[in-house]
Amino acid sequence: MKKSESWKKEMTLNAKKIYLNGIVQGVGFRPFVFKLAEELDIKGWVNNSSKGVTIHAEGESLDVFFQRLLSDAPPLAKILSIRSEEARAESYESFKITQSEAQQEADVLISPDVATCQDCLQDMAEENNRRFEYPFTNCTNCGPRYTIIRDVPYDRAQTTMSTFPMCEACGEEYQNPRDRRFHAQPVACKNCGPKVKLLDSSGQQLSGIGIEQLLQGGILAVKGLGGFHLVCDARNEQAIERLRKRKERGAKPFALMARSIEKARKEVKIENKQEELLLSPAAPIVILERVQNFSSSLPENIAPGIHTLGVMLPYTPLHHLLFKGPYDFLIVTSANLSGRPLIYRNEEALTALQGIADYFLVHDREIYHPCDDSVVQVIGEEPVFLRRARGYVPLPIVLTSSRFKKPLLGVGGDLKNAFCLAHNQRAFLSQYLGDLEGFETMERFQQELESFQRVVNITPSVIAHDKHPNYYSTRFAQEEDYPKLPVQHHHAHLVSVLGEWNISEPTLGIICDGTGFGSDHCIWGFEVLYGNAASCERLGHLEYLPLPGGDAGVKHPLRIAYAYLKTLLAEEDWLKTLPLWKSFSQNERQILDRQLEKKIQVFQTSSAGRLFDAVSGLMGICTEVTYEGQAAIELESEAARFFKQSLSESTDGRAEVISEYPFELRTEEGEYILGVAPLFKSMVLDLTQGISRGKIAYRFHLTMARAIAELAKKFQKEGFLALSGGVFQNKLLTELVLQNLETTNLKVIRSRTLPPGDGGLAFGQVLIANEVL
Repeated sequence: MKKSESWKKEMTLNAKKIYLNGIVQGVGFRPFVFKLAEELDIKGWVNNSSKGVTIHAEGESLDVFFQRLLSDAPPLAKILSIRSEEARAESYESFKITQSEAQQEADVLISPDVATCQDCLQDMAEENNRRFEYPFTNCTNCGPRYTIIRDVPYDRAQTTMSTFPMCEACGEEYQNPRDRRFHAQPVACKNCGPKVKLLDSSGQQLSGIGIEQLLQGGILAVKGLGGFHLVCDARNEQAIERLRKRKERGAKPFALMARSIEKARKEVKIENKQEELLLSPAAPIVILERVQNFSSSLPENIAPGIHTLGVMLPYTPLHHLLFKGPYDFLIVTSANLSGRPLIYRNEEALTALQGIADYFLVHDREIYHPCDDSVVQVIGEEPVFLRRARGYVPLPIVLTSSRFKKPLLGVGGDLKNAFCLAHNQRAFLSQYLGDLEGFETMERFQQELESFQRVVNITPSVIAHDKHPNYYSTRFAQEEDYPKLPVQHHHAHLVSVLGEWNISEPTLGIICDGTGFGSDHCIWGFEVLYGNAASCERLGHLEYLPLPGGDAGVKHPLRIAYAYLKTLLAEEDWLKTLPLWKSFSQNERQILDRQLEKKIQVFQTSSAGRLFDAVSGLMGICTEVTYEGQAAIELESEAARFFKQSLSESTDGRAEVISEYPFELRTEEGEYILGVAPLFKSMVLDLTQGISRGKIAYRFHLTMARAIAELAKKFQKEGFLALSGGVFQNKLLTELVLQNLETTNLKVIRSRTLPPGDGGLAFGQVLIANEVL
């Protein structure tokens, strides 16, 4: 080309700088840009930076190129912002992927961990492939992300894969923009990557990966993506019982991993939205209703007393290899000791799980962010998180109409803890960390808080915490050298939902949970609130009832029922209840009577959770609690089974028409009070007349759903109604509430990307702190 022609082309060439932010690293975005540029004859370069992805593009099709960056982006990419500006043309001869840029201020989103893709499974199935049965096979479309990253930008040197130099073959794939493993940071093969080994309880190495040991009834501790699982054959009742006793699990249900969705259908009902969740890249545990299958080979002791099973599909190559065994289901439960955090280091597992696991399947890839399995249930046609962790963290919640003025930290509550870091228009909830019960869990909380700040690049300047003075999280906040803001528990629940829906106007909310420190120093838990992040007013609540023993008393639902009925019923009606207390000794009754009379360690509560516990205990469904929420969960199962049974027995496909129990709505000092004396009086009558437990349990759920709907209609005829709190993880109750409100002009809003329980609390805390600031 003549010089004059070259000069003329340079002067007329279009050039743009394009900046993309979101989940654009580690998801095949740069290879996608490279291929798109080649297709459209665009020259220039693309690289990762601490702020996302930067592109310099020159060519005649820049508008088409820009549009297709959005419309054709890789499936795992999530673009939150894109902008372009005119740039000086540099007359590049080709399009290249250049070295990542490190900048002082990072602003890039990290992808959650992603389940193994079909292409990688195919590689593992081919005997002539160097990744044949390799347990760490991955590409840009799948594999570990969050659990292995130390810092941003997301490059291999910043991950725990930095200790595994790539072999020549992996290096070629990594450098080839046309390969699906181009810049897949965890890329590896059996020649250069992490390795697994099977150990017995004394640390001696064995052959294989534990399949034979599982078939013989052994319990295997398996190092997974975000921590250790305890695994056994789900059809081996004796192995399950051993695991339950060794882990001191009580009656808490175990999660199942199914070989395939087809096998899972034989045991549980799977509808479209549930199937989407199971097969999604996040691959969570999905709570599913058991099929009434008398030929089921799954023992009852997987999930004693409840009508559902938590099911997930294999989501790592190692899981798929374990299913080379002949079993179709495995118990796969988090390897943590009672009240302690998830175990994720080899050394700790070999020590702490002695006497629990018979064998250990370990590997040498370090887990940097321990991360439990997420748990989801479809309620009212929408997925509801019971636990948000692997597959979803660290995705942000993005505000569309406001912003966080300062970098904020919300420390959440003590149960089902997750903290929140927020700044500008984004809030990042940590993974589920468990219950903050002591030194080890608080140590894990602080460890994750420190490392999470690096991942999301937020260092807080203000801390919001729960008003409960004895929470571990509150004590942590008070010891920090930052300005602090106490936030009422149920106010935070309400605002968390409003924040998810980007609603800033005052809104009616009904919050039902187990425990929250009230502004009057009572234990709240069934609250009608009206407000937003700026302020909140209490409009009504469940009547106060006596809780013997406070938090410790929660483990004894029958004692709660005794205290409630002793307080609510007249002498004549109380005498009718005497046959219901036959499991109490005379001494126990005398102690309870004295407690109530003298108000010794008796706390006033409006808790919906405790009401469900009391009913469960009264009916003899659950009289001693071995895991949080057990009494209410088993009560719901009793009711749900009755409803399904009545449907199956009806000739016209309709369930028996059942009326609600009576209840009372009265006003006291300007607040509506839900009175439950009529409910308990009628329930005692049903119990003494031999009405089935299932029917009484279902009738109770009908009653509570109607009471919630009637309370809502007392205050608002149209507009939004927010429902939040852990009680709304009860599928039967929530769906009955939605049915009760179908014919009204109230639009129910619920948590969508966070748990309605305390796992979403911290988001509400930072929103309230931001408004106060």
